[in-house]
Amino acid sequence: MAREIIPHRIKDWSQLDKSEGIWGTLSLDNPERNFGIHKYNDGFWTSGYVGVGRLYNKKQQPICTEGKEHVVVISPQYDLNPWKMLELVMSDDEYEDYISSLDNERFLFKVFYDEPLIRLAKDEQNDADLLYALSFVNSCYALCKKGLKKSLYYQEENCQSKVHGKINVKKNIRENTSRGRNDRFYSQYIDFTENNIENRILKATLVKCKKLLSERFEVGQGLAQRIGFCEYVFRRVKLVQIKLSDFNSASVSGLYMYYKPLLRQAKCIHSQKYYSYSADNGVTITRSVFTVPYMINMETLFEFYARILTKKALEGTNYTLAPYAQKIFLQKNVTDMSQAEKGIHLIPYCIPDLIICERNTSNSIMVLDAKYKQHNRSARTDSHQLLSYVLLTGVKKCGFVFPGEDVQIKTMSTGISLPLNVPDLDYYEILINNELEQKHFDQIITTT
Repeated sequence: MAREIIPHRIKDWSQLDKSEGIWGTLSLDNPERNFGIHKYNDGFWTSGYVGVGRLYNKKQQPICTEGKEHVVVISPQYDLNPWKMLELVMSDDEYEDYISSLDNERFLFKVFYDEPLIRLAKDEQNDADLLYALSFVNSCYALCKKGLKKSLYYQEENCQSKVHGKINVKKNIRENTSRGRNDRFYSQYIDFTENNIENRILKATLVKCKKLLSERFEVGQGLAQRIGFCEYVFRRVKLVQIKLSDFNSASVSGLYMYYKPLLRQAKCIHSQKYYSYSADNGVTITRSVFTVPYMINMETLFEFYARILTKKALEGTNYTLAPYAQKIFLQKNVTDMSQAEKGIHLIPYCIPDLIICERNTSNSIMVLDAKYKQHNRSARTDSHQLLSYVLLTGVKKCGFVFPGEDVQIKTMSTGISLPLNVPDLDYYEILINNELEQKHFDQIITTT
């Protein structure tokens, strides 16, 4: 059973109160273990992660005081909705490309299904169940594309005018012959079917997630298509009420090992307990009072989010974005890693976040880099990174995309035309929040 907690409500990319002695007891060897909390300039700071999770000491044990666990509840310091951002990213047509570019160090989110549930206060502002639902829908979509598990079952049916398999003589006499129903045959046959317990669990969980998502926000077209595809694949699977004991009957191995993580997610979703209460305005609110620890990497999420908003803003214009993760090789006439020079210190290629091109000619006109950080603090490495992109692409416009309270465009013309051989280089800072429209780019890309 989950313990009582001592919550620490903090923001990402913020300094922690040093007077709270708990921060000095944290294990800093594995930053992700404690949500990226690290020491800097004799102080403790959070990183670009949001979520809910336990704090661990240097012995890798949960930190407790008088039997209560210390838990962090980290939210974005900017007015961004991570759940809406995730829904938008997961519905994008380049989502598969986004995921294939990630690794253990650069991830989108993590859900710690193997850790015990965390008990939250009934009025805690936590929407972790949205993350479970979004994650499950996309995992289920990937599973459905691979194909559903089929199982052999012995089926019995009292058939009329025909026989399936073989007749069960004993039951046929009792059910039919003794009653004068010689037009019926009690048959027993083997059926190779998708209607097994594993698929029933997944279908019931999919329906639960669909209901949850539709109640909390407007489901986008991309996500709706994924749900629709899964529903079609599960069309021959019976929809039943799932109990936690049903998971003991589920068994996957061999070719169907890809079911295992999804069944684990499904068990987590069905284990959620909800509590209804009345808010100050009299509205009845239903929230989960238990959550699995989870972490969202806002830096990665913001990069994808900025790309999607930029794509939408450029729709209907003469400009578009270059394909995601397009490699720009430094070596002349090299277009593939197999051709690049080996054993040198210089990296073989760069991958700018956003390259705006002319739609008809594919000529690059602007390069942007998305950074989930404060825009008013300059960084040497960020500046060098952006200027290297300018040098490689030969564009006349460049800049950064930052989170902000509202949409703002800041501009500056540089005086470095001779060294870079790029006359009148224009620098921009684009602050975005929950929208970015074509009008915001009109003053940038249409200016010569």
